[in-house]
Amino acid sequence: MKTKTYIAQYDIYILFTYFVLIALGIFMQLNISSVRTSMYFFYRQFIWLFLSFGSLYFAFKIIDLEKFRKLIVPLLLVIILMLISVLIFGDTVKGAVRSIRIWKINIQPSLLARIILIFYFAHILDKRKRQIDDTRPKGFLKHFHQLIVVTFIIYLLILLEKHFSPLVISGITLLSLLFIAKIRLSTIGIILATCLIIALLVIQLGPAYRSERMKIYSKYSLFHKAINKESNYSGTQDYQVRESLLSLSGGRLTGTTSKRGTGKHYFLPEAKTDYIFSIIGEEFGFLGALMVIGLFIFLFYRAIINSLQQDDIFLKLASIGLGMNIFFNAMVNIGVSMAILPSTGVTLPFISYGGTSLLVNSFSVGLLLNISAKKQVLQSY
Repeated sequence: MKTKTYIAQYDIYILFTYFVLIALGIFMQLNISSVRTSMYFFYRQFIWLFLSFGSLYFAFKIIDLEKFRKLIVPLLLVIILMLISVLIFGDTVKGAVRSIRIWKINIQPSLLARIILIFYFAHILDKRKRQIDDTRPKGFLKHFHQLIVVTFIIYLLILLEKHFSPLVISGITLLSLLFIAKIRLSTIGIILATCLIIALLVIQLGPAYRSERMKIYSKYSLFHKAINKESNYSGTQDYQVRESLLSLSGGRLTGTTSKRGTGKHYFLPEAKTDYIFSIIGEEFGFLGALMVIGLFIFLFYRAIINSLQQDDIFLKLASIGLGMNIFFNAMVNIGVSMAILPSTGVTLPFISYGGTSLLVNSFSVGLLLNISAKKQVLQSY
């Protein structure tokens, strides 16, 4: 008798939402490239699109999550080596070293590190679930010290690449996993306070552009009038934020349509990446921007639903962690476009230009589908 396992059911809503976001992303890249001097970036993104479908299929159909779990620690070592390689051999872009070229392809290991850390946290929190009751600060250090050590090493390497924003997104995600796993609030509070102090020191003592961005934020922040904050910024580096807000406000309720949009005509140099949401807001208006936000909320919602349906703590935490990683990434990008958050250089998942980002986020969606899948065994003679 032969047995074969096949997928009988999976979360079709996640797959549908993914394809809608992908379609919007490729349309926006064509839309922006069509008014510029070259279609080069659109063609590259189109190629990455098909590679990403392969990434999703591999994560959904090929990966065995039980076997994948056994590879988490070796994969962590690979990620650490890749991050070190970036510092030694990586390409410097705008003063930062964030990617390494492999066979003429730029890879950002920091994006992969965020996913592996989610699975590592889920693995350790599940493996030591009996010690969770003893997670006051001393108990947490005793039973879960490896989480602190591994995270510190990876975060330090990413920080040395001058890539601060992924740490914020990953940090929020991992702290949320600790909360969901019912780690003591006193311990989470101490970790959060420590992270905030370190973040302030990094901004104040790090490269000048970080403190410059905070000054720009104090001038254009959506909340600065509400908290009666006076800005002392008088430089010339606020061009992107100013043009982003102009594009968003110009869209009004229904947008200018793609034919009349102006932001993509080089007014926003980073239109295809960091500020693509501003172009969406201008050309599709408040309703279009709200639809995009709604799609990310719905994707996150489905990840939560699938998480609640899992009996295995590892899969439960992995599902919600992957969902949060994509959702928080999107909200940070949108928040920057709206001046709710200071400029970070974070792209909008599935929509912004960027091969590694599209590949890794598609892989994440494939893993979400894998976790949601209900499998059956078919027997034959």
